[in-house]
Order: sequence, then structure tokens, then C-alpha cells
Amino acid sequence: MKITPMDISNKEFKKVLRGYDSEEVDEFLDKIVEEYEVLFKENAILKEKMSVMDDRIDHYSNIENTIQNTLVLAQNAAEQAKKSAQKEADLIVRNSNETAQKILDKAHSDVIRVNDEYERLKQDFIRFRVKFRSFMNVQLETFDDLEKDFAKNYNLGIPLEEDVVEEEEKEQIINKEIEVQKDESINSDDLSAIKSFFAKNS
Repeated sequence: MKITPMDISNKEFKKVLRGYDSEEVDEFLDKIVEEYEVLFKENAILKEKMSVMDDRIDHYSNIENTIQNTLVLAQNAAEQAKKSAQKEADLIVRNSNETAQKILDKAHSDVIRVNDEYERLKQDFIRFRVKFRSFMNVQLETFDDLEKDFAKNYNLGIPLEEDVVEEEEKEQIINKEIEVQKDESINSDDLSAIKSFFAKNS
């Protein structure tokens, strides 16, 4: 049971023989009442302040919890963003590597195809040169046979051996020049064909 200043002020004691001086006791009780009343008021004020402080503490505690929750959410969001960025970067690198590999594979395939086409053209040219040379030899042999038949039938006379040798030497020189010109012409055509091939496939 709490004692208030009013309880002390209204307290009455029984009178007995040889007891304390009632006036002195009343005076002392009045002083106690005054002091107790001051303490009581101070206590009430302190309790009110403590209540206010408790409210503030609760308010700041709520703010702290909100800030902590916000920081946790921000941290989680940052982690998720970091993971997403890492996945996206890995995907970009992987796609870039795959694209680069495809380009290298295509370039390698194109080089092989161009080399194969060049070899095919080269073989076609060799076969053509053999056929053309064979054709020219046949034509020369036919021309020689016709010339011999013509000389025999019309009595043109047989040329001297030195003239024959000189004519053969001249013919060999002419044939060599023709072969050189043919090779140069064919090589030029071969290069032109390769250039045209690259131009069509670029």
C-alpha cells in the first residue's frame, strides 16, 4: 500500500500515558509531509519523463528496426543485382566466344573451300593444256603430212638438210615463245578466275 502526503497528514495516533509530546510529533509529521510531498511530486515528474523517454525509445527503436530492415533489403537487392550482372556478363562472354568460334570455323572452311577451288581450277587448266597441246601436235603432224604430200605430188623438190635443220631450230624457238606466252596467258587467266571467285563469294 502506497503512502501519500495526505495519508501522513491525516494520520492520528492514540494517546497513552507517558507517550510522546503530541505537538512535537505533529510538528515533525508536518515536516515529513512537506518533504514527502516534494519527493512525491519529483517522483511523479520523473515517472512522466520516463514515460516520455520510453515513448521516444520505442520510436527510435522502431526507426532503427525500419533502417535495419531497409539495409537488409538493400543488401539483398544489391546481391541479386550483382548475381544478375554476373550471369549477364557470363552470358555475353559465352555468346561472344561462340560467335568468335563460328567466325573462325567459317573462315577456316572458306580457306579450305578456296584452296579446293583453286586446286580444281589448276587441274582443269592442266588437263586443258594437255588436250590443247595434243590437239596442236596433231594439227602440226597433219600439216607436215599435207606439206609432204603436196611436195611429192607437185615435184617441189626436197629442201636441203641444212635448211631443214635451220627451219626446225626456228620452229623450236617459235614453239618455246608460244609456250611461254601460253603459260603467261593461262596464269593471268587463272589469277583472273580466282579474283572473280573471291569477288562472288565476298
